Amino acid sequence: MSAIFTESTHGKRRLCYIGYRYSLKRKNQNGSEYWICIKCQTTVTSYLNLSVIVREDHTHLPDETDKEVLEMRQNLKRKAIEESSPIDRIVEEAFRAINSQSQSNDFLNSFFF
Repeated sequence: MSAIFTESTHGKRRLCYIGYRYSLKRKNQNGSEYWICIKCQTTVTSYLNLSVIVREDHTHLPDETDKEVLEMRQNLKRKAIEESSPIDRIVEEAFRAINSQSQSNDFLNSFFF
């Protein structure tokens, strides 16, 4: 599994890897980057080829929804800056899209499983 780099709501780089999110601690001279988990003290190193080495075990379970929520917040923030629509309308449209996607996923799950 490869590393995915995102941006926090405060504009800082985040690493998403196997359901865990990491905050950048430092960049090393060899081009690698040293990261720390945002929920515990587990550290990882990422390399230019997108490989990741995890140093310790986490003290919590992975959570893929963290990444999805962060992406949704980034999209809402971007739309609020770029569009002239009221923020209430932008949030309402995003909420409707999430609900319709959730309902269609529920339908597909009940149909196939």
